[in-house]
Amino acid sequence: MSIFYLLIFFVIQINSEEIAISLNDIETDVENDNYKIASKVLNLISDSEYKISGSCTECKINVNQNTDMTITLNSISLINSNDGPFIIGKSAKVNLILEGESEINDNEDINKDDTEETFEGAGIKFKASSSLTISGSGKLTVIGTPKNGIKGAKKSSITINSGTLSITAAKNALACDNLITINGGTIEIISDSDGIKSEPDSDDDDSKGTIIINGGNIKIESQNDAIQAAYKLEINGGTFNIKTYEGANSNTFDKDTMSAKGLKCSTNEHENVNNQLIINGGEFHLDTSDDSVHSDYNITITKGIFEIKSGDDAVHADQFLILGEKDQTDNSLLSISISKCYEGLEGSQVYIYSGTYNIIATDDGINAAGDTDENCQSGGGDMNPGGNQGGFGPGGNQGGFGPGGNNGRPMRNLRKRQLQSNQMNSQCFIFHIYIYGGDIYVNTESDGLDANGNIYFYGGNLEVWGMKSGGDGEPIDMDGTLYIMGGTILAGGSAGMNPIHKSANTIGQNFIYSTNSFSANKEINIKSGDDIIKAITIPKQINYLFYTSKDTNSNYIFSEGTTSYQTGATSVNPDNTGNQGSSNNKGEYLLYNAFIIFIVGLIMI
Repeated sequence: MSIFYLLIFFVIQINSEEIAISLNDIETDVENDNYKIASKVLNLISDSEYKISGSCTECKINVNQNTDMTITLNSISLINSNDGPFIIGKSAKVNLILEGESEINDNEDINKDDTEETFEGAGIKFKASSSLTISGSGKLTVIGTPKNGIKGAKKSSITINSGTLSITAAKNALACDNLITINGGTIEIISDSDGIKSEPDSDDDDSKGTIIINGGNIKIESQNDAIQAAYKLEINGGTFNIKTYEGANSNTFDKDTMSAKGLKCSTNEHENVNNQLIINGGEFHLDTSDDSVHSDYNITITKGIFEIKSGDDAVHADQFLILGEKDQTDNSLLSISISKCYEGLEGSQVYIYSGTYNIIATDDGINAAGDTDENCQSGGGDMNPGGNQGGFGPGGNQGGFGPGGNNGRPMRNLRKRQLQSNQMNSQCFIFHIYIYGGDIYVNTESDGLDANGNIYFYGGNLEVWGMKSGGDGEPIDMDGTLYIMGGTILAGGSAGMNPIHKSANTIGQNFIYSTNSFSANKEINIKSGDDIIKAITIPKQINYLFYTSKDTNSNYIFSEGTTSYQTGATSVNPDNTGNQGSSNNKGEYLLYNAFIIFIVGLIMI
């Protein structure tokens, strides 16, 4: 075989900087120090820079294990119906640069995954402890007809810095057991299963199961979950357009047998995982049949713009749901707009520090859910991941009355003992809502805010409309007490069995309420003398209205022209102890009294 013949078919140019290979029908075996061609398989074997162009069918590219190389794909077309077309060996490092428009197509039998137990088909497959970095100005289309698009094994990692990546897959589009990092680029995914996924196998205790997204433009249409990490999902920026299954309006989604969440931190393969979903920025357009944002443990969202439509919960954490930032005064940095959902914001404990929220829900708008056991101890500021207000409840660094502050040790020990696993212990957990700031609007067909424990309102602006008059859902409902220590609350809906003014404990501010009936779209004012403090348009038929703010005084009334709709009010005592409503949580008052007796005892000593 002459050198001229090889050049015609492979146009090979080797120099000290780059090895260029143009493959247009691999028919002849070739071997040198940098690559081998045998049986239509190109084996890249040296730590070199390669530039590959051209097209081939029923061929394959292999990267040798333990190598470190750069591969530029220049408008390549790679199709294989017998095996994976692009495989990276164990412990290899590949920097993949995109030029032009390339396609890698795993066109194997679609039934292989059902007939071969260990089948791991993928357009690009990188084996254990290997790494793949993708960058460049070009576009790469990856098709995984029988199974995955791009798949990384145990302790492997993939980083996407730039370029356009289009992936279509029968199962997972972009999956890696250990670590996926996205810093930029455009990613377009269509998946019959999950979109982007990092979940180690059940026997893999070494992989991180982590996804970190710092930027990029990401569009996903998936039949199951769009983005799922087993241990940690962290998003610091980027634009996300996500639709799962049939979207929020699906009539066929079955949450008992299916999972079609948008952003998900959860695992079925490992136990005792404290899943962490952290969002510090980004723009999110989520249309999901299942929860739009979900973690089996904690969710922390400090910044970002969210437009959410969900067939189930919009944002759901099995444990802590933490929104906004402590001492942040710019509420525009976090905006969550929910136009459709079952429940809006849900966690075992919900903390809101800042942000703007617009929540439309068919069930509860903001919910701290679970059952408590009367044998469990209350208290413990260590349960509170922030806040500096002190006061009643676990209010942060100052400690304070009742089950609050960093002095409450019982719950600290309880947390160590009870929260070891990612399964929520419904018998020994305190289900509270804490609001320190933010602008919050809630309109629901059930309870606006609902806590199985207490609600602590330190500041912010809350407008909440619960179930219309005649129902048993209330604008603010809790099994314990509503502590109001600042901010502004306007709440309307059905009076229910436990109206707010009977269960509220105001610390340093007045409130007014009305049990008159108001029709939908009726316009009334909150007035102080001749001054209009706030104009209100009633959104639905209601028979209860409540308002409180730091400025509320004895002159405040609900009115329409000269007609007053006032039913009752309360005045703050000079010592700022406020009005104490009824409470179902007697244990907290016992702790409060014990605390006062203890302090008095110290003083007397």
